[in-house]
Amino acid sequence: MWNELVSIFLIIVAFLFLIIIFNFFILKYLVKTRSYWGAYSKYNKSLAQACLNLMNNRFILVDGGAAGQISEPFDIVKNLITSIRIEPRGEEVISMSNNDIHINAGLWEKDTAGVLHIAKEPSRSSIYPPNINFLEQFDDNYGVKFRKTEKKNNISLRSIDSLVKNNEIPFPHFIKLDVHSSELSALKGAKNSLKNCIGLLVETWNSEVHLGQGLHYEIEKFGIENGFEVYDIICAARWKVKHNNKISNYERSRYIGSEILLIKKVNSEALLLHKTFLFCLFGFYSDALNLVSKSSRKDAKNLYKKILNTQLKINMSLLNKLRKIKQYIFN
Repeated sequence: MWNELVSIFLIIVAFLFLIIIFNFFILKYLVKTRSYWGAYSKYNKSLAQACLNLMNNRFILVDGGAAGQISEPFDIVKNLITSIRIEPRGEEVISMSNNDIHINAGLWEKDTAGVLHIAKEPSRSSIYPPNINFLEQFDDNYGVKFRKTEKKNNISLRSIDSLVKNNEIPFPHFIKLDVHSSELSALKGAKNSLKNCIGLLVETWNSEVHLGQGLHYEIEKFGIENGFEVYDIICAARWKVKHNNKISNYERSRYIGSEILLIKKVNSEALLLHKTFLFCLFGFYSDALNLVSKSSRKDAKNLYKKILNTQLKINMSLLNKLRKIKQYIFN
């Protein structure tokens, strides 16, 4: 009897060990090959192209903080849309596509001269200066060490409203902001250019990492007051707090930053395809189906079928089944 219990116990331990291996080595490799926002890109390319082909005008993305590649999920259609790449460090830090337009400036609520605080790690540079007193309490990987200002560059600051008014860019359909502290200022400077804008994706800060910056709640409030509603929020940053200049890896990290997706409430026929395109890119297929099913467009039925087929393909995919297994076992 004792031997049998020991055998059962060992089998259970071995089974749990295999589950852990499965989770950390196989599922992480399969599931996290793209960012959170690009999770459905694998299925969306032909569907997104179908939406774009039906539009009467080109989809306009404003990409604020545009260093590197175009952000997911728009990367799969980068050659089919027009991206306004707004980046004050020059075109050399941007991977430009054929239809991209570069604006060599920082984003702000009005046109003016400004200062860019260049950090030791250039990707953490910001218009608002780093809040050293706040940052000193955190792990050096996130705090003062890499965010401390090493030099200051004078830059031009532009507002989206000014760029639109001066016919330098069209009215945007979507605004993505990753501008390290000036998100709220950039949104305030776009308030008069939101008539065609059906979505915002904004990196936000829940604490004052940069002195004087706007915080997450203000950005969410701005979106809601301007006709948008929250569709998704994810954690973008958690930082370890130091005690006696050391961190503990066995406690919670403090919540520091988010990414928020806001989508406009109004369902106008003129922007139906733009909003459908957006829903599909971000994986809200049922919202897309509900929207298209109410349309009087002649081509709505075929588009509805394409969306439904994509949704069914995802439901049947092995990747989705693995996600469900992971969620069931570990959550």
